[in-house]
Amino acid sequence: ETTTTNLSLGYTTSGFVSYWEESEYNCSGVSDELMIFAGVSVGISICGLIGNGIVMWFLVFHMKQNPFTIYILNLTAADFSLLLLFLLLLLALLSSTAFCWSIFLLFYRALALVAEFLCHFFDLSILGLLTITSMEQCISVL
Repeated sequence: ETTTTNLSLGYTTSGFVSYWEESEYNCSGVSDELMIFAGVSVGISICGLIGNGIVMWFLVFHMKQNPFTIYILNLTAADFSLLLLFLLLLLALLSSTAFCWSIFLLFYRALALVAEFLCHFFDLSILGLLTITSMEQCISVL
């Protein structure tokens, strides 16, 4: 038979709970794998920026300009801009997780909204320039 008259509170705790002992404080919830991926991507972006900068320097100062080199120069400039945008986004992500400031998180969200439009713009311009270059080469062969 069950009795409901036993109201002893011997099983309760003092009510104090320490959350710092069981779990580690995580600012933005970004995993370690994502941070490693972002670090590697920063290195690749820097190498790409250097490579595109060298190509732009050669095309502007050391080559005779014709329609094909102008297409390649525009393609390199769009690629350089896209890589620079990705580098800024990755640095903002790494900074927001490293410093964990709320104003930094708001800045990152605003930057991500602007960068979404710019990424689409640069990506579509790169694809358009590649198409124009291919068509120009096909026409010149004919």
